Amino acid sequence: MYQNNDLEPRLLRNKPENSEIGNHCGIPDACDREVPVWLITLDNVPTLTMYFLGAALIWKVGWIYSVLFFVYCIVSIALFWRLICPWCHHFDTGRCPCGYGKIAPRFFVKKSGKNFKNVFRRNIAVVFPSWIIPFGVGLYLLATEYSRGTLVLFVSFCIVGFVLIPAISRLVGCKSCEIKHDCPWMSPSTPH
Repeated sequence: MYQNNDLEPRLLRNKPENSEIGNHCGIPDACDREVPVWLITLDNVPTLTMYFLGAALIWKVGWIYSVLFFVYCIVSIALFWRLICPWCHHFDTGRCPCGYGKIAPRFFVKKSGKNFKNVFRRNIAVVFPSWIIPFGVGLYLLATEYSRGTLVLFVSFCIVGFVLIPAISRLVGCKSCEIKHDCPWMSPSTPH
């Protein structure tokens, strides 16, 4: 019988004090990483910028719609925390590139028994309106009430939402994630 198993003591030694053994992601050496604050900021500032640009576009249709849109954006994040985060390997850890792994546990409890990839695919649509509504409103405004200001807002929204946010996720935030093979955002072509 092999008595000198170095893996178990190393995993336990590197585990955060306040976590439970069940929170360990099961990937040797992967669970030791803490995502730095600058990376969490880099991941979230463009999203918040996109929300403001989207609200500014919608403001041209009516201020009440703009406010409702912005409220929906905030609610969609909370829904993401509720519907997706509890099944993630990074739940209740500092390993989540967007910082949700530390925020979601304040409101929701960890879930088990479901495949994260399937949960993610089934529920990610909750955030789609944050991209789709401003894009549609922008196209509508450009077609019906074209102005240079609207064009600048629309192009800025598209660059942040459809170029910058995906690039940051794929090239920086999620690039070093140890579980990216299990995430539809990073591996959309893999079967579930």
